[in-house]
Amino acid sequence: MNHSKSTVILQMVAGLAIIALCGSASAQDGLRERWLDPPPEFRLNRNLHNPQMKSTQQAAIIRETLDEGWGGFALNAPFRHYLTDEGMTATRQFCQLAKAQEMELWLYDEEGYPSGSAGGRVIRENPDWEAMGLFFTDDVVPAGPVTFPMPPGQVVTIVAFQVNNGETDFNHSIDLSNRFNRGQLKWNAPEGTWRIFAATQHSVYEGFQADRNPYRHPSPMVPEATDAFLRITHAKYAEFLGNDLGRYFTATFTDEPSSMAMPFHAYSKRHAVIPWHSVLSAAIQARYGYAPETKLIELFYDRGAAGQKVRYQYFKTVGDLIAANYFGRIGDWCHSHKLGSGGHLLLEESMVAHAALYGNIMQCFRQMDAPGIDILSCYPSNLPVHSPKLASSAAELMGHDRVMSEPCPVADKPHEPPTEAIRGFFNLLLQGGVTDFNCYLKLEHANQSERAEINTYVGRAAMLLRGGHTAADIGVVYPIESLWTEYRPRYHKVAGWQHVVGSPESVNEIDRSFRRASRCLFEHRWEYLHLDSQALIDSQPQDGRFVHDPFRFRVIVLPAVSTLPADAWANLSAFAKQGGKLVFLEARPRNSEADFPDQAVQDEFAQLIDENPNVVFLEEWTFETLNELLESWLDRPLKIADEHLPVRLAHRQIDGREVFFLVNDSAADVTTTVTFHTAAQLEEWDPATAYVHPVSRETQVVLQPWHAKIYRTMRPRE
Repeated sequence: MNHSKSTVILQMVAGLAIIALCGSASAQDGLRERWLDPPPEFRLNRNLHNPQMKSTQQAAIIRETLDEGWGGFALNAPFRHYLTDEGMTATRQFCQLAKAQEMELWLYDEEGYPSGSAGGRVIRENPDWEAMGLFFTDDVVPAGPVTFPMPPGQVVTIVAFQVNNGETDFNHSIDLSNRFNRGQLKWNAPEGTWRIFAATQHSVYEGFQADRNPYRHPSPMVPEATDAFLRITHAKYAEFLGNDLGRYFTATFTDEPSSMAMPFHAYSKRHAVIPWHSVLSAAIQARYGYAPETKLIELFYDRGAAGQKVRYQYFKTVGDLIAANYFGRIGDWCHSHKLGSGGHLLLEESMVAHAALYGNIMQCFRQMDAPGIDILSCYPSNLPVHSPKLASSAAELMGHDRVMSEPCPVADKPHEPPTEAIRGFFNLLLQGGVTDFNCYLKLEHANQSERAEINTYVGRAAMLLRGGHTAADIGVVYPIESLWTEYRPRYHKVAGWQHVVGSPESVNEIDRSFRRASRCLFEHRWEYLHLDSQALIDSQPQDGRFVHDPFRFRVIVLPAVSTLPADAWANLSAFAKQGGKLVFLEARPRNSEADFPDQAVQDEFAQLIDENPNVVFLEEWTFETLNELLESWLDRPLKIADEHLPVRLAHRQIDGREVFFLVNDSAADVTTTVTFHTAAQLEEWDPATAYVHPVSRETQVVLQPWHAKIYRTMRPRE
């Protein structure tokens, strides 16, 4: 396939690479030809929502895209002709033209976003499927006539509690529900001070993400809504392109479906909101024997055992329903039509948002063949490194090898970052496990040949990094269950593309600890995977290793983890007793899924911390103290002469070979000596020049600003 004239020039310049490869053990299966001109499946894709209707216009955009070195498109039927026969015929024609050029295609699944509404068609079938929330507010009022700002929607409860000496007496309440009429609460409060608490059920639309378009959003907890969405949208593509959609598309691209229960900037009513639907209420009733509407006081106020248990059960059920009834059903449909399910979710960066929007984001990622993230700033320094790791960890735990990112530099307006900084941005996403890119990024500062060069650079790196698995000695626990127990509904609001405000400090501490642990390992070049509680349960302690095939973890880091299922605690205890290493940061084990607190869990780990040198509790910690502890336990994948240099690492095992991806995370040249922890011979692969040459295990590494190189053992392990 002829990508561009610039690719031909790069091939000529890379003649030395061919010479180096011809005598090398790595020159097999046409690898050298693919390395010089990486196939479209490894290159960047463009997002295209309104493909032209005429074949001549379609051919022109395909040619322009190829000349700039892009690999393909994420596309949908033109929004102007959404799901019409005319629009679908044009889409089929475009797909056929693109596939004739061997381009990569992803099926974007929505008119506008968030995904799930099909341009309003789903809710028109049944308005009861709309995404809903429980809205809360409370206030302290004196005796006398009360004016109380009620949340919107249908009243669930309005009660007043007496306040004595600043303390609320929750054991004695006055039901005020009958005092609410025509949107107003009219009450003449008796002598004393009173706390009024009100809860309502209402749609999460005005002031939430969904109101950025005119379409009401269905709840992802409602299976019938997902089925309708698939029938309206996905099935239409199968009708026009055939049931084997994998002939055309790598995967679907779902775009930010969620419970919607997180206010955006425009929401100013100062009500607390959590996801709700009658489906959720029925599920909690069936599982736990109570309707959640009867436990709102515990959920909202109680920081003790009763409140922690209710919140755990509430958000666990949210996660189970969204994972099964939205992502699971889409995945099943895709598999029956021979393509993967993929896309990205909303606010992947914030654990606070995970609880409200998904219950458990890793549980949702697990249902996708190509889970993904978006990144709204393309400056390397702005990348939240835990975000791509969450998606790639979920993929690897499920045995998948595709992870998607949607670079979308809206936070960088009015201009995109410089092209070389964008190279550094892609390096960090590749380092975090991303394999595929569907871009709103336009590379606006680059000309045609420079765009082709960046595309070829990313394609080369992605080609050598895809497949296999992360060579991680360390697992970092995703502490979502601990966050659930502390997540008392408050006035949360999205305050930036990766930031939510309004949480109790105990929630912020958990989120912050998780981010810091991930960042610490990233900066100190320790390879790791995020482990959710399901991974902890599925793993087997064996001879001092925490085994989750193909992984053999030697250290488990638990940032602010107080709560896990009992089976997860049991596996961690057995691992420690066999010589495995546990590091508790800021919190000690306290709860299981059944007992809040769980005294047996507390006693078991208190003894381990006191008596087992392999089990460490760090109530206060710095990057240096954690790094020093890890150095006392583990050999580094590689050593750098100056450990303070901004060099980042991805370490993978692919087809029996060790692969090291070294990234210069700075705008300055880096030259240093690196010693790789391997006895095998290595080759240096430079994705910028295509030059490949053998190196010793101790070698000088030269990295230009924002550049990376790949070091790969020459032969597979026998």
